[in-house]
Amino acid sequence: MPFKMKLPKALVITIAASLSLLSSSSGEVLFEETFEGGNGRLAKRLIGKKQVTFAPGKGPDGSDAIKVAYIGTGKGSDRIVMGEDLSKAVQAATLSFDVMFDEDFQWVKGGKLHGLGPKKPVTGGAPRRPDGWSARMMFKEDGRLTYYVYDQDGRKKPGHAENRPRKAFKAGKWHNVVCKVIVNDAGEKNGKVEVFVDGRSISRMTKIELRGENSPETLITHFIFATFHGGGSPDWAPKDSSGKYTTVYAYYDNFKVVEGAD
Repeated sequence: MPFKMKLPKALVITIAASLSLLSSSSGEVLFEETFEGGNGRLAKRLIGKKQVTFAPGKGPDGSDAIKVAYIGTGKGSDRIVMGEDLSKAVQAATLSFDVMFDEDFQWVKGGKLHGLGPKKPVTGGAPRRPDGWSARMMFKEDGRLTYYVYDQDGRKKPGHAENRPRKAFKAGKWHNVVCKVIVNDAGEKNGKVEVFVDGRSISRMTKIELRGENSPETLITHFIFATFHGGGSPDWAPKDSSGKYTTVYAYYDNFKVVEGAD
């Protein structure tokens, strides 16, 4: 008699949701970094910086990964921001990666995570430009997560997120993060950003105007590796029991950007 194993309902739902995300993001691969051997394009640029070390065998499936140090400072933690060009410009793309925050990770007030942008993305509190935008993510208190966008909406701060982000991360556990971005048609508010964690929709923004100018350079052309605490003041920084700045860590693996975000 064949062996049959009954999976818990919650696990079945999670697997089904993850498979659905994969099937809807199966377009052309525009960028990929697995950190195997530390020889990839992004790996070579990151590994060796004071905040990034090679972590062989530490990935979610025993593969190679990187370990990122969040070094506390008066602005939150040391910035790690780096861009990689995609193989072509597209109007819709899906970014995915795996992350594990260490057991003693401090999210504090929050900080930035990776995303997508055009040839000249707008970040760092810079003023709006019709040819510039960015769609990243932001971790918040207690492992919550939200989108973080620079768009053309002058009624809002240049970089803004939702007010009530949902719980997404548990320290010491690997999570799969997916960010789907659709750039608006120029002059229209029909853009979209949606964030998933482990197959579950966490944060969603629709009817947005990311770009204000119609050109290939304002499409999605850029993967943005960006992670740090902040903010821009000491109350965003990780600290030890005596109140001094400390360092906390997270592991990353399996970055991929594919065309499409259906």
